[in-house]
Amino acid sequence: MRVPRGCAAFGIVDGKIYVIGGYNKADSLDNWVEVFDLEKQTWESFSGLCNEELSKITLKSVVMNKKIYIMDRGNGIVFDPKKGVWERDFLLDRDWVVGSCVIDNMLYTFGFDGVKRVYRVRVYDPSVRVWSFVKGIEDIPKMDGTLGSRMANHGGKLVILLNLDKSGRTELWCIKVALERRGQQGEIWGKILWSNLVLTLENSSTIVECFDITI
Repeated sequence: MRVPRGCAAFGIVDGKIYVIGGYNKADSLDNWVEVFDLEKQTWESFSGLCNEELSKITLKSVVMNKKIYIMDRGNGIVFDPKKGVWERDFLLDRDWVVGSCVIDNMLYTFGFDGVKRVYRVRVYDPSVRVWSFVKGIEDIPKMDGTLGSRMANHGGKLVILLNLDKSGRTELWCIKVALERRGQQGEIWGKILWSNLVLTLENSSTIVECFDITI
């Protein structure tokens, strides 16, 4: 890359790696977006949405339907590499939190159900721009807080790593959930396949990142 970056957004679309932001506006905006072509093994760069709209610190970025969705400290931004178009998504701002993942072009994250007064799994469908709760898993064990917890796509299954603070100690729970669409409305339902306590620490901790790795 031409510019050193930290906490940049990134996404892979059509064989190209897009790296977005991650440095101060004082630096050259001509390199705001850098693209690496995996086939040609070459870099190119171009200007992008400036820092008034997009912070230099990206908290999360994902790819859905060949678009790059970016969460920073104040904005939900969508970049379409094919059209070169940037858009704000205010619905994305409302409920997207860091602990999230994408499965079948749907964004899964944690959300608080104000009616039932519990934390649940929330899903965002970018094709219709609608948030909803995943049904069938309302009673996830120990789902009484999600700070520092993360999610991952494990072969199409949703894996939830719950990071629970227990009076200064940390309990790490792993929950594996199968997902399916039901009905004419395409509601997302889940079924808990496995849930267990996998690690206990004697001090407070948090999960920084969660990756699914195939060996």
